[in-house]
Amino acid sequence: MTRSTIAVSACAMVTLYAVNYALTALALRTMSPFLLLLLRFGISVVVLLVVCALLRTPIPRGRLIGAAAGAGLLSQAGQFVGAYWALGHGVGAGFTALVIAMNPVVTVVLSRLILRRRSSRRALLAVVLGAAAVLVACLPIVLSDPRIGPMILAVGGSLLAVSLGALWQGRSLRTVHPVMFTLIGVLVSVPVTGALVWTEPPRPPADPASWALLGGIVAIGLAGTTLYSALVRAVGADAASILFSVIPAATAVAALIVLGEPLTVAGVTGLVLGAAASVLRLGDERPAAADPPAEAAEDESRVPARSAPQP
Repeated sequence: MTRSTIAVSACAMVTLYAVNYALTALALRTMSPFLLLLLRFGISVVVLLVVCALLRTPIPRGRLIGAAAGAGLLSQAGQFVGAYWALGHGVGAGFTALVIAMNPVVTVVLSRLILRRRSSRRALLAVVLGAAAVLVACLPIVLSDPRIGPMILAVGGSLLAVSLGALWQGRSLRTVHPVMFTLIGVLVSVPVTGALVWTEPPRPPADPASWALLGGIVAIGLAGTTLYSALVRAVGADAASILFSVIPAATAVAALIVLGEPLTVAGVTGLVLGAAASVLRLGDERPAAADPPAEAAEDESRVPARSAPQP
């Protein structure tokens, strides 16, 4: 991907994610969360099979397909099960996007723990600001309604899953086409979501407008997640995850227009802190490079710590 292609893809991905959070929250007013997610994944499989056939996308073999299934499960079911459940039980679209927007913070920490990458002081300060953004946004909601705690934990689980999935993809799956990676992810997520449908009374789409809304969610969701996979493949998980810091502001606007959700002081403060964390990471004079392939990462792990390259 060229720089201009990356820039256009990044802007499109942020917009698609933000709009889909708002549309999903709207759909969950009449549909049950896990059934909606199952329908989204099921329709996505059919669409992606056709796209992969038209593009003649190669199917990964051997260990590669196992890694794609694991990373894809985290990126699809792992990311959306908790988020959909929370959205279906009263957590706003803007707040859900804010928690998921801590993806760059979590990715930096996981990169240090898993890939043994050193972070600059600016990156560490961004982590602190990002954590503060979540705390400021979450604490007033938890204190006002203690029952929402488990829902916040569910969204936090989605955050951890999408960060791990992106790191796994960036480290081991750079040769897998983003569309094929997305297909494998939704395919392995269907049985997981299907098992969860019966944990609560299913409420299917009741009218043509609901089915049309579902179609929009599927199309926008496919485009957004595929673009994110393409960006992870092109620039690495660390750089791609920065985009999640921009999503809450866009989601707040989309939620205001689609759902009439007002912006709270805590939410605005969280957005400001999250934006500051993003600016720090983007303005780092020593930005992280794209994720190395698995073999390179294993070789680097054998090098003494004192000779490890600086990011």
